[in-house]
Parts: sequence; structure tokens; C-alpha cells
Amino acid sequence: MIKRTYLTVFLLAFLCNANSTNPIIKNKGVCDPHIHIFNGKAYCYATHDKSINNKGFLMEDWWVWSSNDLVNWKLESVIKPVDTYLKKPFNQCWATDAAFKNGKYFFYFSEGNQRTGVMAGNSPAGPWKDPLGKPLLNLDLTPTKEYDISVLIDDDTTPYLLFGAFDYYIVKLNDDMISLAESPRKVIINNPEGPYGKGKTDDKPCLHKRNGKYYLSWGCFYAMSDNIYGPYDFKGSVMKASSFGPGYEKPTWPNGPLQGRHGNFFEWNNQWYFTYCDISQTGNRYYRGILPAARVRAVLIT
Repeated sequence: MIKRTYLTVFLLAFLCNANSTNPIIKNKGVCDPHIHIFNGKAYCYATHDKSINNKGFLMEDWWVWSSNDLVNWKLESVIKPVDTYLKKPFNQCWATDAAFKNGKYFFYFSEGNQRTGVMAGNSPAGPWKDPLGKPLLNLDLTPTKEYDISVLIDDDTTPYLLFGAFDYYIVKLNDDMISLAESPRKVIINNPEGPYGKGKTDDKPCLHKRNGKYYLSWGCFYAMSDNIYGPYDFKGSVMKASSFGPGYEKPTWPNGPLQGRHGNFFEWNNQWYFTYCDISQTGNRYYRGILPAARVRAVLIT
């Protein structure tokens, strides 16, 4: 079990400049972030909530942001549904992830809470093309829904996709990154716990590897295994109610401050971070983030 220290992204000011504040991307509704480091630069792959007036989840495209310091961010590209196999406007552009292999970058996206597609490009920000013209993960693949993907290239060689809601499935990809090398396998988690209580996980799983151990997380909750296929043993949460400073502890999701912390773990300059969603400044779970604070924040993992 890793040793954990809970610190907000305000510590990034120490790394870069003393005027840095939360959120790391302000007033944009950036949500479901996955940050990866490519060529020494941080790239945030995300969707975004359209408006502070949203009455439900309304996301019309996917975004790629970049940063040289985790504090100052630039919008690099916008990926529109019309440029994917969908071929039309779509307002359920859900969670994403990205990876690099064999000289190309791959962007994986959720078609709402249904299917998963893939785009390919020659740079971390695209431009992107749909190499399949159809979903990579279709609806009849498993008993769960084929969305909310996480990609891991194990030891920089073998690619895997993790996906699903509450019940998670993992599948090895072929070297081309756009086809399946096997049938998906259900991931067993021993004694899981999440924002809905004991015995339940959540949607938006994430997979990363650290010091030879595999970490499967759902929001801020996580489990560990010596084998990428599992089984995984539940360990706890990287956040607690006491993790939030004044002004960040509420308002929050219906099931409390540990719900909805979708994001990912990544390493930057030999330090691990957790980036995640927050609504403490908007009070609207359908518009996750606004000035002055709390869109995409980070917890420092040591």
C-alpha cells in the first residue's frame, strides 16, 4: 500500500510561480481529465460541460490542452463528433484517454455511456483521423456498457484498455492500437467500496502502474494487484472529507465529497499526481468548474 500525503494543487505554485491558483483550467467546464506526459509536456485529454446553465450532462466535443508547468494551460485542439464515425453533432461526448505507440498518438473517446471510438494522429494534439469508421468497443461486447475507457501500455510494450461501469472489463489491444487481441475479461475486485457504499465501485475506471504494481481506480477510490488482469484488492481512497480546505469542501455531489472525482494518476518530474473533477465553486454537478476555484485540481501522491 502506498504512503499518501494529501495536498491540493496550490503546491504547484511552488513548482512554477507563486500566483498559481485552483482550478488549473478556469471557467471552461473542463471535466473527466486524463493527463499524460509526452515529450516533456503535459497534455490533458478531456471533455467539457457546455454551460453553467446545464440541467443535465451536455458535452458537445472533446478537448486537448497542454502545459509546460501544470499551471499555465493552452487549448491545443478540439475534436468534434462529426469528424468521428458518428458523422454528426452529438451532445454526449463523454470521457476520454490517450496513448502513444509506434510513432503515433491514439485518442480514445466515449460515445455517451454506450460505446468507445478511437482516433489517430501524428502529434499529441492531432490533427486526428478516425482509422476505423466504426466503434472500437461495440455494445454487445460485454454485459457492461463499453465506455469510460482507460488505456495503459504496460512496460511500454503491451497495450490494454479498461472500461465499464461498476463492473469493469479489460482487453489487450493488438500492436496497431485499434483492434482487439483477445476477448475482454471481467476484472475481479475484492471487497470494493466507493461513493455508493460497500460492495460497489463506480463508473469511470482508470488504470496505471507504479513500482511494478497495478492500480485500478474509480474516482479517488483504488485497488491494487500484481497482475494486470487481477484480482485486485481494495485499498481505500486517496481523498477524505478532511482533504478539502475551506471553500472546497462543499457544495458537492449527492453522495458526498468523494463522489464524482473522475480523473487519472500521472507522473511529472518524478512526482505522482492525481487530477480530478470538482464542483465546489459552481454548485452545479453538470458544469464542473468555474472561477475562482476547483475545476481540475490535483492531489499529490508520495
